[in-house]
Formats: sequence, structure tokens, C-alpha cells
Amino acid sequence: MAKSSSRPETVGTNAEAAQPGQTSDQPEKLIEELREAIRVRDDFLAIATHELRNPLTPILLGLQLIRAAEKSGNSAKLMHELDRLERQIKHFVTRTNTLLEVAHITSGKFHLDPSKVNLSRLIAEIVNDYMPLAVRIGSELSVDIQNNVTGWLDRAAVSGIVENLLSNAIKYGQGKPIEITLTATAEMAQIAVRDNGIGIDEKDRARIFERFERAVGRQVQSGFGIGLWLSRSFVELMGGSITVFGEPGAGSIFTVSLPLGSEENHE
Repeated sequence: MAKSSSRPETVGTNAEAAQPGQTSDQPEKLIEELREAIRVRDDFLAIATHELRNPLTPILLGLQLIRAAEKSGNSAKLMHELDRLERQIKHFVTRTNTLLEVAHITSGKFHLDPSKVNLSRLIAEIVNDYMPLAVRIGSELSVDIQNNVTGWLDRAAVSGIVENLLSNAIKYGQGKPIEITLTATAEMAQIAVRDNGIGIDEKDRARIFERFERAVGRQVQSGFGIGLWLSRSFVELMGGSITVFGEPGAGSIFTVSLPLGSEENHE
């Protein structure tokens, strides 16, 4: 008679693999999820740094102008700069409140908040806010804005686009003239920002709209390469387009086209 074994029999070569809810690739999947979480966190920090640094630059310069006006006893200039500073700080607070939504762009969860926006007035205010910075660099700002251009758009997104393009023009414009134009038809608005600075090579025109990319090396200017990516993201979310044309040493022109829409389309 054959002896029976006291050890339990197993089926197959790996009894653990047969247990429900367990797979052999779970550790690798967890590691990949953690890596993705870290990447999203780092992306958010880079975006936050860029979005908060841009409006801080004219705010700090505005404080210097206020000190100068106070020292000279120019009360009219002092009140003008205080009004501008108040507007800049309000805009800064709005931007901090929307940072979490901006970060959602990377996960496709960003939602627009459209409202009736007077583009003519908004762009004029942004140009006014950045005028002292352009003057400090030596660039003359030339503005040609069509009157009373209104559209059903996300105000914060439009502000981000214009600020990024204007900041970019000042940064890379080499102290030369900068032109900002706004034209519109019944359906579309077109915003153009032209500088006469270092320009851009044809091979870089598409690449600079990618995240963390720039057309120039870090020895020219510091930065994360976020602004143009954000601008393109905002433009495309609003159903528009953004293009760039330029030549090395001959400046660049960025052109944004945005559908103006209507309140009926957003009810």
C-alpha cells in the first residue's frame, strides 16, 4: 500500500499566482503611479513659479516708482502708481486662486470660466501695467488696439496669454521697440505681439510651444520654458490658434486668433 504524504498538494508551479486580486506586475504599476504623481507635482511647482513670478515683476517695479514719486513730492504720479499697484495686486490674487485649475491642464481637467470680456480694455490695462518694465529695459511699447472688441472668453486665460507674450517680448526684445495690436471681425479677434530682438530660427518655431522648451539657451535668459506652453494651452482650450514667425536677429511676431463667441453659446 502506498504511503500518503502529509504535505498538501499544489496545483501548478505557483500557488500564490492563482489567488484572486493579485498580479505579478502590481509593484511595477505602483512604482509607475508614484513616479507620475511626483512628475505632476514637479510640473505644478514649475507652473506655479512661472505664473506667480510674471505679475510680481511689475508689482515690485511699481513699488519702486511709488517710492520715487513720494520722494519727489509728485502727488499726481503717486496716486497714479498706487492705482496701478492696486489693480496689479488684485490681478495677482486672482491668478493665485486659479493656479490649481491651471495645473489641471496637464491632466485634461481644466475648465474654462467664460464671461463677457472687453478685450480692448483688458489689453490696454496689461500694457499699462508692463509699461514701466519695458521702459526700464529700454523698449518702446507701440499699441494699436481696435476699440470695443468684446467676446465671451475666459478672462484669466486671456490675461495669461497676453502677459506671457508681452513678458517674452520684453525679455528677448533687446531693448528695441515692441508692437501690440488687436483687430477683430464679428467672429474672431486677433492679437499680435511683435518684437525686434533676437528672433527665432525656423526649426524652433514649433518646439518652443512645448512644455519646458525655449528657443534660446540658458546663458541668454533663465526660466522654465512654461509661458508659451501655457499660452498655447489656453488658446486651444478657447478654440483658437497661436502662431509665430521670425528670423534670427530680426525679431519675432506671435499671433493669437480667438473666437469671440456669444453668451447664447455658453448658456
